[in-house]
Amino acid sequence: MSKVIIVGGGLSGLAAAYWASEAGLEVYVVEAAHNLGGCHRTVTLEGRFFDLGDEYFDAQPSTLLELCSQVGLEPQPFPKLQRVVRLRGQDWVLPSGFNPATGYGLHQLATLPFGPGVKWRLAAERFVPAATVKDESLDAFVRRRLGLEIWEVLEPFLSAILGGPAEEAATPEAFAALLELERQGGLMVASRRLKTEGRWSLAGGMGSLVQALGTHLLSKARIFTGQEALAITRDKGRWQVHTPGGRLEAEAVVLALPAPRAARVFRPSAPQMTALLNQFPYRHSAKAFLLFRHTGPEAGPVEYYWAKTESYVGSSLRLSQLEPELTLALVQFIGDVAHTADAELSRLAQQDLSRYLQTQVRPLAAWVFRQPYSRPQFTPGHTRRLEALEQALVHAPGLFLTGSYLAGPGLARQIAYSHKITQHLLNFLALSALQAD
Repeated sequence: MSKVIIVGGGLSGLAAAYWASEAGLEVYVVEAAHNLGGCHRTVTLEGRFFDLGDEYFDAQPSTLLELCSQVGLEPQPFPKLQRVVRLRGQDWVLPSGFNPATGYGLHQLATLPFGPGVKWRLAAERFVPAATVKDESLDAFVRRRLGLEIWEVLEPFLSAILGGPAEEAATPEAFAALLELERQGGLMVASRRLKTEGRWSLAGGMGSLVQALGTHLLSKARIFTGQEALAITRDKGRWQVHTPGGRLEAEAVVLALPAPRAARVFRPSAPQMTALLNQFPYRHSAKAFLLFRHTGPEAGPVEYYWAKTESYVGSSLRLSQLEPELTLALVQFIGDVAHTADAELSRLAQQDLSRYLQTQVRPLAAWVFRQPYSRPQFTPGHTRRLEALEQALVHAPGLFLTGSYLAGPGLARQIAYSHKITQHLLNFLALSALQAD
């Protein structure tokens, strides 16, 4: 029986381990933390589930929907959430179900209170020629097709869901579906044909998927938590993963780590891989939850996104009413501020909340959760970085990489990519067995 070592117990690694074990391989999972799941943790606050990572996934690619079914989970449509962008003191309510990952709801931008010039431009968008630039930035794409005013309204929302400045994102990697709509007659026309926003969630949060995969693997794989991979080496056609607890050896390795952490693993034995992986930019994120009494109008569920000129520290604020006078606020921080101490993040979240409500808020309780290396940035040049990495892997037979920085944004794409990598792994092992015979 062929052996494979999966380094990383997040959802990318667990999915790969699941498919490898189902194919009959001897599977080892190595995870540095004491719990599985990586950034996809679900916490329970005041009796409700809250996801620290992705809280929903798109219907396409369908690999994740199928995986949920295979492990006994039933995805449900993601609950409606009002999304509001505040720009120059004005609130812009985004179309219900608007999903830039699929393009759903784009045509409804024409219903927002723009002036006649903007609405005329949206009506004529189908006549805008396609881009001649292969790696067009997201802001250039939106401005070219929809105009500056639309970009200014969408930018805070897009930055929050991408986990970094939207103007630095590359359209092909961040939202490839928009390019397809462009080819189908324009965004405003083609988006009308989309029947659903296509977002799904799990009743128990994404943590329930982590738990289901972990439970399945307990009888089909060996799982080592609290064991950081310190180095990866290759000798006599076999791979070795070195941990504080010893050395594991197998015919193949799947490295399911964020690029900066994968770079660190290669530093002792393959500095060229370290250099390539360090070229993938990342941002940290953190979430602060504040429980407070709110006696005003019913709060939420609603999520606010702030334009830079609004002087909020967090990138977004979500309000969820738990009881008639009890509300939970979630403030998301992205970038350098996410490194700040817990007490300071709580204070900054309280500051943002008080600023929005225009009254001093005194939280009854506060929780802070950090997500290091959780937000890969899909900037122009990303495709070239991927190609260079693929060329390097040609010289490392039996070594495979997976993760969101390779798959693109969105959990559905991430899981689909892990499935593809697992198929490459199985093909490699089958070919190796034939050559050995």
